[in-house]
Amino acid sequence: MTSYEHKSNGVANEKLNGVGVNGGGGTAAAASTMKMSWWAAFLQRTSLRRLIAYAAVAVVVLVLVIVGAVVGTKRRDENGGNNGSGNSGNNGQQPSFPLDPRLKNSFWGIAYTPYGAIDCTATQANVTKDIMQLSQLTTRIRLYAADCNVTSLVVQAIEDLHVNMSVYAGIYVHPDAESYASQVAQLDNTYAAYGPSRILGVTVGNEYILNAPSRGDTIVNASTWLVSRINDYKAHLLQLTSTSTTAVNYTSIPVGSSDAAGDFINTLVPVSDYLFVNIHPWFSQNTFEQAAWFSWSYMQNIVMPGVDPSLTAIPPAGVSTTSAAVVPTSTARLPELFQGEFGWPTGTDSPPLGVNPAGSLAGIPQMQRVLDDWVCPSNRNGTKYFWFAAYDEPWKAMYGGVEQHWGIFYANGTLKEVTIPDCPHS
Repeated sequence: MTSYEHKSNGVANEKLNGVGVNGGGGTAAAASTMKMSWWAAFLQRTSLRRLIAYAAVAVVVLVLVIVGAVVGTKRRDENGGNNGSGNSGNNGQQPSFPLDPRLKNSFWGIAYTPYGAIDCTATQANVTKDIMQLSQLTTRIRLYAADCNVTSLVVQAIEDLHVNMSVYAGIYVHPDAESYASQVAQLDNTYAAYGPSRILGVTVGNEYILNAPSRGDTIVNASTWLVSRINDYKAHLLQLTSTSTTAVNYTSIPVGSSDAAGDFINTLVPVSDYLFVNIHPWFSQNTFEQAAWFSWSYMQNIVMPGVDPSLTAIPPAGVSTTSAAVVPTSTARLPELFQGEFGWPTGTDSPPLGVNPAGSLAGIPQMQRVLDDWVCPSNRNGTKYFWFAAYDEPWKAMYGGVEQHWGIFYANGTLKEVTIPDCPHS
Protein backbone atom coordinates (compact mmCIF):
# COMPACT_ATOMS: atom_id res chain seq x y z
CA MET A 1 0.00 0.00 0.00
CA THR A 2 1.50 3.31 -1.02
CA SER A 3 1.35 6.63 0.76
CA TYR A 4 -0.80 8.03 -2.01
CA GLU A 5 -3.59 5.58 -1.32
CA HIS A 6 -4.69 7.49 1.74
CA LYS A 7 -3.55 10.92 0.65
CA SER A 8 -5.78 13.87 1.46
CA ASN A 9 -4.50 17.14 0.06
CA GLY A 10 -7.23 18.95 1.87
CA VAL A 11 -8.93 21.21 -0.64
CA ALA A 12 -11.80 22.11 1.64
CA ASN A 13 -11.80 25.60 3.04
CA GLU A 14 -14.29 24.51 5.66
CA LYS A 15 -11.15 23.29 7.38
CA LEU A 16 -10.15 26.87 8.06
CA ASN A 17 -11.15 27.86 11.55
CA GLY A 18 -13.30 30.96 11.63
CA VAL A 19 -13.90 31.38 7.90
CA GLY A 20 -17.19 33.15 7.35
CA VAL A 21 -19.28 34.69 4.62
CA ASN A 22 -17.36 36.65 2.00
CA GLY A 23 -14.07 35.62 3.52
CA GLY A 24 -14.61 37.34 6.83
CA GLY A 25 -14.14 35.76 10.21
CA GLY A 26 -16.98 33.42 11.10
CA THR A 27 -18.34 32.01 14.31
CA ALA A 28 -17.08 28.81 15.86
CA ALA A 29 -20.46 27.25 15.13
CA ALA A 30 -20.18 28.19 11.48
CA ALA A 31 -16.70 26.74 11.29
CA SER A 32 -17.88 23.55 12.96
CA THR A 33 -20.79 23.23 10.53
CA MET A 34 -18.44 23.65 7.59
CA LYS A 35 -16.10 20.98 8.96
CA MET A 36 -18.99 18.52 9.15
CA SER A 37 -19.45 18.70 5.35
CA TRP A 38 -19.13 15.45 3.42
CA TRP A 39 -15.88 16.38 1.80
CA ALA A 40 -14.10 17.52 4.96
CA ALA A 41 -11.84 14.62 5.83
CA PHE A 42 -12.03 12.01 3.12
CA LEU A 43 -11.17 13.83 -0.08
CA GLN A 44 -7.99 12.43 -1.49
CA ARG A 45 -6.07 14.69 -3.80
CA THR A 46 -3.65 12.74 -5.87
CA SER A 47 -3.45 11.51 -9.42
CA LEU A 48 -4.15 7.84 -10.06
CA ARG A 49 -4.64 7.48 -13.76
CA ARG A 50 -3.43 9.90 -16.35
CA LEU A 51 -4.17 9.02 -19.94
CA ILE A 52 -1.24 8.90 -22.29
CA ALA A 53 -2.09 11.34 -25.06
CA TYR A 54 -0.77 11.90 -28.52
CA ALA A 55 1.41 9.17 -29.90
CA ALA A 56 3.77 11.73 -31.35
CA VAL A 57 4.46 13.25 -27.95
CA ALA A 58 4.98 9.82 -26.45
CA VAL A 59 7.53 8.98 -29.12
CA VAL A 60 9.40 12.22 -28.43
CA VAL A 61 9.41 11.44 -24.73
CA LEU A 62 10.74 7.93 -25.25
CA VAL A 63 13.50 9.24 -27.47
CA LEU A 64 14.43 11.81 -24.85
CA VAL A 65 14.52 9.17 -22.14
CA ILE A 66 16.80 7.00 -24.25
CA VAL A 67 19.03 9.95 -25.06
CA GLY A 68 19.08 10.87 -21.38
CA ALA A 69 20.09 7.35 -20.50
CA VAL A 70 22.93 7.36 -23.00
CA VAL A 71 24.14 10.93 -22.81
CA GLY A 72 22.94 12.14 -19.46
CA THR A 73 23.00 8.96 -17.47
CA LYS A 74 25.85 10.49 -15.63
CA ARG A 75 23.69 11.11 -12.66
CA ARG A 76 24.77 13.59 -10.07
CA ASP A 77 26.68 12.15 -7.20
CA GLU A 78 26.87 13.94 -3.88
CA ASN A 79 29.34 16.46 -5.27
CA GLY A 80 26.70 17.66 -7.68
CA GLY A 81 24.63 19.26 -4.95
CA ASN A 82 24.23 22.90 -4.03
CA ASN A 83 22.91 22.06 -0.55
CA GLY A 84 19.35 22.15 -1.81
CA SER A 85 18.82 25.83 -1.12
CA GLY A 86 17.68 27.21 -4.44
CA ASN A 87 17.00 26.80 -8.14
CA SER A 88 19.85 25.05 -9.84
CA GLY A 89 19.14 26.38 -13.30
CA ASN A 90 19.45 24.47 -16.53
CA ASN A 91 23.23 24.60 -16.90
CA GLY A 92 22.87 27.09 -19.72
CA GLN A 93 21.25 24.56 -22.04
CA GLN A 94 18.06 25.13 -23.97
CA PRO A 95 15.13 22.72 -23.55
CA SER A 96 15.45 19.83 -25.99
CA PHE A 97 11.79 19.73 -27.02
CA PRO A 98 9.31 21.94 -28.91
CA LEU A 99 7.73 24.67 -26.79
CA ASP A 100 3.99 25.33 -26.65
CA PRO A 101 3.38 29.06 -27.28
CA ARG A 102 0.21 28.92 -25.18
CA LEU A 103 2.19 28.08 -22.05
CA LYS A 104 3.78 30.90 -20.07
CA ASN A 105 6.23 30.50 -17.22
CA SER A 106 4.07 32.58 -14.90
CA PHE A 107 3.36 30.34 -11.89
CA TRP A 108 5.48 30.58 -8.74
CA GLY A 109 4.83 26.88 -8.24
CA ILE A 110 2.43 24.06 -9.17
CA ALA A 111 1.25 21.04 -7.17
CA TYR A 112 1.89 17.82 -9.07
CA THR A 113 1.30 14.12 -8.56
CA PRO A 114 2.52 11.88 -11.40
CA TYR A 115 0.20 9.56 -13.27
CA GLY A 116 0.30 6.12 -11.68
CA ALA A 117 1.77 7.31 -8.39
CA ILE A 118 -0.94 5.64 -6.33
CA ASP A 119 -0.30 2.10 -7.52
CA CYS A 120 3.40 2.52 -8.32
CA THR A 121 2.85 2.39 -12.09
CA ALA A 122 4.33 5.82 -12.82
CA THR A 123 6.79 5.61 -15.70
CA GLN A 124 9.72 7.75 -16.73
CA ALA A 125 8.12 8.43 -20.11
CA ASN A 126 4.90 9.76 -18.60
CA VAL A 127 6.67 11.87 -15.99
CA THR A 128 9.00 13.30 -18.63
CA LYS A 129 5.99 14.21 -20.77
CA ASP A 130 4.48 16.03 -17.81
CA ILE A 131 7.70 17.89 -17.03
CA MET A 132 7.85 19.04 -20.65
CA GLN A 133 4.60 20.88 -20.03
CA LEU A 134 5.07 21.96 -16.43
CA SER A 135 8.53 23.39 -17.05
CA GLN A 136 6.89 25.86 -19.43
CA LEU A 137 4.60 27.06 -16.62
CA THR A 138 6.82 27.18 -13.53
CA THR A 139 10.28 26.57 -12.10
CA ARG A 140 8.96 24.81 -8.98
CA ILE A 141 6.75 21.82 -8.36
CA ARG A 142 5.41 20.42 -5.14
CA LEU A 143 5.21 16.67 -4.58
CA TYR A 144 3.24 14.99 -1.80
CA ALA A 145 4.99 11.67 -1.20
CA ALA A 146 8.29 9.96 -1.96
CA ASP A 147 7.32 6.34 -2.46
CA CYS A 148 7.03 4.60 -5.83
CA ASN A 149 10.29 6.26 -6.90
CA VAL A 150 8.38 9.45 -7.68
CA THR A 151 11.04 11.97 -6.67
CA SER A 152 13.73 10.26 -8.73
CA LEU A 153 11.45 10.05 -11.76
CA VAL A 154 10.81 13.78 -11.57
CA VAL A 155 14.45 14.73 -11.07
CA GLN A 156 15.53 12.41 -13.89
CA ALA A 157 13.04 14.11 -16.21
CA ILE A 158 14.33 17.54 -15.23
CA GLU A 159 17.91 16.44 -15.90
CA ASP A 160 17.11 14.79 -19.22
CA LEU A 161 15.14 17.78 -20.50
CA HIS A 162 17.69 20.38 -19.30
CA VAL A 163 14.95 22.56 -17.82
CA ASN A 164 15.14 25.07 -14.99
CA MET A 165 13.04 23.32 -12.38
CA SER A 166 13.38 22.42 -8.72
CA VAL A 167 11.26 20.30 -6.41
CA TYR A 168 9.73 20.48 -2.98
CA ALA A 169 9.80 16.78 -2.21
CA GLY A 170 7.23 15.27 0.13
CA ILE A 171 6.96 12.57 2.76
CA TYR A 172 3.33 11.61 3.24
CA VAL A 173 2.86 10.76 6.91
CA HIS A 174 0.78 7.84 8.16
CA PRO A 175 0.27 6.69 11.76
CA ASP A 176 2.71 3.84 11.12
CA ALA A 177 6.48 4.15 10.96
CA GLU A 178 6.93 1.73 8.06
CA SER A 179 5.62 4.05 5.34
CA TYR A 180 7.72 6.91 6.67
CA ALA A 181 10.89 4.80 6.72
CA SER A 182 10.28 3.61 3.16
CA GLN A 183 9.90 7.16 1.86
CA VAL A 184 13.01 8.32 3.73
CA ALA A 185 14.97 5.50 2.08
CA GLN A 186 13.67 6.42 -1.36
CA LEU A 187 14.65 10.06 -0.89
CA ASP A 188 18.11 8.81 0.08
CA ASN A 189 18.22 7.00 -3.25
CA THR A 190 17.38 10.25 -5.01
CA TYR A 191 20.18 12.09 -3.20
CA ALA A 192 22.63 9.30 -4.01
CA ALA A 193 21.74 9.33 -7.69
CA TYR A 194 21.38 13.05 -8.34
CA GLY A 195 22.59 14.97 -5.32
CA PRO A 196 20.33 17.45 -3.49
CA SER A 197 20.67 20.35 -5.92
CA ARG A 198 17.13 20.07 -7.29
CA ILE A 199 15.51 19.71 -3.86
CA LEU A 200 14.23 23.00 -2.43
CA GLY A 201 12.82 21.35 0.68
CA VAL A 202 11.20 18.23 2.08
CA THR A 203 7.61 18.63 3.26
CA VAL A 204 6.84 16.10 5.99
CA GLY A 205 3.08 15.52 6.18
CA ASN A 206 0.09 17.08 4.45
CA GLU A 207 -2.91 17.91 6.64
CA TYR A 208 -2.02 15.09 9.00
CA ILE A 209 -3.22 17.01 12.05
CA LEU A 210 -6.37 18.25 10.36
CA ASN A 211 -7.41 14.75 9.33
CA ALA A 212 -6.81 13.21 12.76
CA PRO A 213 -10.53 12.92 13.63
CA SER A 214 -11.25 11.05 10.39
CA ARG A 215 -8.67 8.46 11.44
CA GLY A 216 -10.15 8.15 14.92
CA ASP A 217 -7.14 9.98 16.31
CA THR A 218 -6.85 13.08 18.48
CA ILE A 219 -5.30 16.40 17.53
CA VAL A 220 -2.81 16.05 20.37
CA ASN A 221 -1.66 12.58 19.33
CA ALA A 222 -1.45 13.56 15.67
CA SER A 223 0.54 16.68 16.51
CA THR A 224 3.00 14.73 18.63
CA TRP A 225 3.53 12.10 15.95
CA LEU A 226 3.95 14.63 13.13
CA VAL A 227 6.41 16.74 15.10
CA SER A 228 8.41 13.60 15.88
CA ARG A 229 8.57 12.76 12.15
CA ILE A 230 9.78 16.26 11.28
CA ASN A 231 12.47 16.11 13.94
CA ASP A 232 13.39 12.59 12.93
CA TYR A 233 13.94 13.67 9.34
CA LYS A 234 16.17 16.51 10.47
CA ALA A 235 18.15 13.98 12.46
CA HIS A 236 18.36 11.78 9.40
CA LEU A 237 19.80 14.62 7.32
CA LEU A 238 22.37 15.21 10.03
CA GLN A 239 23.35 11.55 9.88
CA LEU A 240 23.63 11.70 6.08
CA THR A 241 25.89 14.71 6.41
CA SER A 242 28.12 13.07 8.99
CA THR A 243 28.57 9.95 6.86
CA SER A 244 28.96 11.70 3.52
CA THR A 245 32.27 11.04 1.82
CA THR A 246 32.01 14.21 -0.26
CA ALA A 247 31.24 16.80 2.43
CA VAL A 248 27.69 17.51 1.29
CA ASN A 249 25.73 19.37 3.97
CA TYR A 250 22.32 17.72 3.79
CA THR A 251 21.18 19.64 6.88
CA SER A 252 20.88 22.73 4.70
CA ILE A 253 17.85 21.15 2.99
CA PRO A 254 14.84 22.91 4.55
CA VAL A 255 12.37 20.61 6.29
CA GLY A 256 8.77 21.75 6.65
CA SER A 257 5.18 20.58 6.79
CA SER A 258 1.77 21.38 5.33
CA ASP A 259 -1.70 21.77 6.78
CA ALA A 260 -4.87 23.82 6.49
CA ALA A 261 -5.01 27.04 8.45
CA GLY A 262 -6.00 26.63 12.06
CA ASP A 263 -4.79 26.84 15.60
CA PHE A 264 -2.65 23.75 15.13
CA ILE A 265 -0.38 25.64 12.73
CA ASN A 266 1.40 26.89 15.84
CA THR A 267 2.15 23.29 16.76
CA LEU A 268 4.31 23.07 13.65
CA VAL A 269 5.95 26.49 13.87
CA PRO A 270 8.71 25.58 16.34
CA VAL A 271 10.00 22.61 14.35
CA SER A 272 9.52 23.73 10.74
CA ASP A 273 11.80 25.63 8.39
CA TYR A 274 8.73 26.44 6.29
CA LEU A 275 4.98 25.76 6.28
CA PHE A 276 2.59 25.24 3.38
CA VAL A 277 -0.86 26.56 4.30
CA ASN A 278 -3.63 25.17 2.07
CA ILE A 279 -6.43 27.68 1.43
CA HIS A 280 -9.23 26.97 -1.08
CA PRO A 281 -11.90 29.61 -1.68
CA TRP A 282 -14.14 27.13 -3.52
CA PHE A 283 -15.08 25.45 -0.26
CA SER A 284 -15.71 28.67 1.62
CA GLN A 285 -18.53 31.13 1.17
CA ASN A 286 -16.68 33.12 -1.47
CA THR A 287 -17.52 33.64 -5.12
CA PHE A 288 -15.00 33.12 -7.88
CA GLU A 289 -14.75 36.91 -8.16
CA GLN A 290 -13.69 37.03 -4.51
CA ALA A 291 -11.42 33.99 -4.61
CA ALA A 292 -8.06 35.67 -5.08
CA TRP A 293 -8.73 38.46 -2.60
CA PHE A 294 -10.09 36.04 -0.01
CA SER A 295 -7.07 33.75 -0.10
CA TRP A 296 -4.53 36.56 -0.04
CA SER A 297 -6.29 38.46 2.73
CA TYR A 298 -6.87 35.31 4.78
CA MET A 299 -3.18 34.52 4.70
CA GLN A 300 -2.17 38.11 5.46
CA ASN A 301 -4.80 38.98 8.05
CA ILE A 302 -5.63 35.66 9.74
CA VAL A 303 -2.87 33.09 9.24
CA MET A 304 0.24 35.24 9.55
CA PRO A 305 -0.93 37.30 12.55
CA GLY A 306 -2.06 34.05 14.17
CA VAL A 307 1.48 32.68 14.29
CA ASP A 308 2.77 32.98 17.83
CA PRO A 309 6.04 34.96 17.56
CA SER A 310 7.32 33.33 20.74
CA LEU A 311 7.38 29.92 19.05
CA THR A 312 10.61 30.47 17.21
CA ALA A 313 12.78 27.69 18.57
CA ILE A 314 13.56 25.56 15.56
CA PRO A 315 15.55 22.58 16.83
CA PRO A 316 18.78 21.79 15.05
CA ALA A 317 18.83 18.63 12.99
CA GLY A 318 19.09 15.59 15.18
CA VAL A 319 17.24 16.94 18.20
CA SER A 320 14.14 15.32 19.67
CA THR A 321 13.33 12.42 17.39
CA THR A 322 10.70 10.76 19.55
CA SER A 323 8.72 13.54 21.16
CA ALA A 324 7.18 16.91 20.47
CA ALA A 325 9.62 18.67 22.77
CA VAL A 326 11.01 21.94 21.46
CA VAL A 327 14.66 22.74 22.05
CA PRO A 328 15.56 26.45 21.81
CA THR A 329 18.52 27.29 19.63
CA SER A 330 20.60 30.36 18.93
CA THR A 331 19.36 30.32 15.33
CA ALA A 332 15.67 30.36 16.27
CA ARG A 333 13.37 32.05 13.76
CA LEU A 334 9.85 31.84 12.42
CA PRO A 335 9.32 29.50 9.47
CA GLU A 336 8.50 30.94 6.08
CA LEU A 337 4.81 30.61 5.15
CA PHE A 338 3.69 29.63 1.66
CA GLN A 339 0.24 29.36 0.10
CA GLY A 340 0.44 25.58 -0.19
CA GLU A 341 -2.55 25.12 -2.50
CA PHE A 342 -4.80 27.50 -4.41
CA GLY A 343 -7.04 26.89 -7.42
CA TRP A 344 -10.55 26.61 -8.84
CA PRO A 345 -12.35 23.58 -10.34
CA THR A 346 -13.68 23.55 -13.89
CA GLY A 347 -16.40 20.90 -13.77
CA THR A 348 -18.44 18.49 -11.71
CA ASP A 349 -19.62 14.89 -11.87
CA SER A 350 -22.67 15.70 -9.74
CA PRO A 351 -24.49 18.82 -10.99
CA PRO A 352 -25.91 19.80 -7.59
CA LEU A 353 -22.34 19.85 -6.29
CA GLY A 354 -21.05 22.03 -9.12
CA VAL A 355 -21.97 25.16 -7.20
CA ASN A 356 -20.04 26.23 -4.13
CA PRO A 357 -21.54 27.65 -0.90
CA ALA A 358 -21.40 31.17 -2.35
CA GLY A 359 -23.29 30.19 -5.51
CA SER A 360 -20.31 30.19 -7.88
CA LEU A 361 -19.98 27.56 -10.56
CA ALA A 362 -17.13 25.21 -11.27
CA GLY A 363 -16.21 26.06 -14.83
CA ILE A 364 -13.65 27.21 -17.37
CA PRO A 365 -14.72 30.90 -17.30
CA GLN A 366 -14.53 30.86 -13.52
CA MET A 367 -11.04 29.34 -13.54
CA GLN A 368 -9.97 31.94 -16.08
CA ARG A 369 -11.12 34.76 -13.82
CA VAL A 370 -9.34 33.22 -10.84
CA LEU A 371 -6.17 32.76 -12.88
CA ASP A 372 -6.29 36.38 -13.99
CA ASP A 373 -6.98 37.69 -10.50
CA TRP A 374 -4.39 35.54 -8.75
CA VAL A 375 -1.30 34.75 -10.80
CA CYS A 376 0.12 38.12 -11.86
CA PRO A 377 -1.00 40.09 -8.78
CA SER A 378 0.52 37.40 -6.55
CA ASN A 379 3.75 37.49 -8.53
CA ARG A 380 3.89 41.26 -8.16
CA ASN A 381 3.21 41.30 -4.43
CA GLY A 382 5.68 38.51 -3.69
CA THR A 383 3.24 35.76 -2.68
CA LYS A 384 4.81 32.32 -2.84
CA TYR A 385 2.14 29.82 -3.85
CA PHE A 386 1.42 26.50 -5.54
CA TRP A 387 -1.42 26.37 -8.03
CA PHE A 388 -3.57 23.33 -7.40
CA ALA A 389 -3.31 21.36 -9.58
CA ALA A 390 -1.39 20.41 -12.69
CA TYR A 391 -3.75 17.76 -14.12
CA ASP A 392 -7.31 16.54 -13.73
CA GLU A 393 -7.57 13.30 -11.76
CA PRO A 394 -10.26 11.00 -13.21
CA TRP A 395 -10.15 8.42 -10.43
CA LYS A 396 -11.73 10.97 -8.10
CA ALA A 397 -15.02 10.65 -9.92
CA MET A 398 -15.83 8.07 -7.23
CA TYR A 399 -16.14 10.96 -4.78
CA GLY A 400 -18.52 12.95 -6.99
CA GLY A 401 -18.69 16.69 -7.25
CA VAL A 402 -15.71 18.68 -8.45
CA GLU A 403 -13.01 16.40 -7.11
CA GLN A 404 -11.44 15.32 -10.38
CA HIS A 405 -11.57 18.70 -12.12
CA TRP A 406 -8.88 20.95 -10.61
CA GLY A 407 -6.17 20.68 -13.26
CA ILE A 408 -4.82 23.31 -15.61
CA PHE A 409 -4.65 20.41 -18.04
CA TYR A 410 -7.21 17.71 -18.72
CA ALA A 411 -6.15 14.23 -17.67
CA ASN A 412 -4.84 13.47 -21.17
CA GLY A 413 -2.44 16.40 -21.04
CA THR A 414 -4.53 18.77 -23.15
CA LEU A 415 -4.49 22.36 -21.93
CA LYS A 416 -7.93 23.47 -20.83
CA GLU A 417 -9.64 26.30 -22.68
CA VAL A 418 -7.91 28.99 -20.65
CA THR A 419 -5.37 31.67 -21.44
CA ILE A 420 -2.34 31.43 -19.17
CA PRO A 421 -1.45 34.82 -17.68
CA ASP A 422 1.85 36.16 -18.96
CA CYS A 423 3.96 37.73 -16.23
CA PRO A 424 7.29 36.95 -14.56
CA HIS A 425 7.58 35.29 -11.17
CA SER A 426 10.43 35.29 -8.71
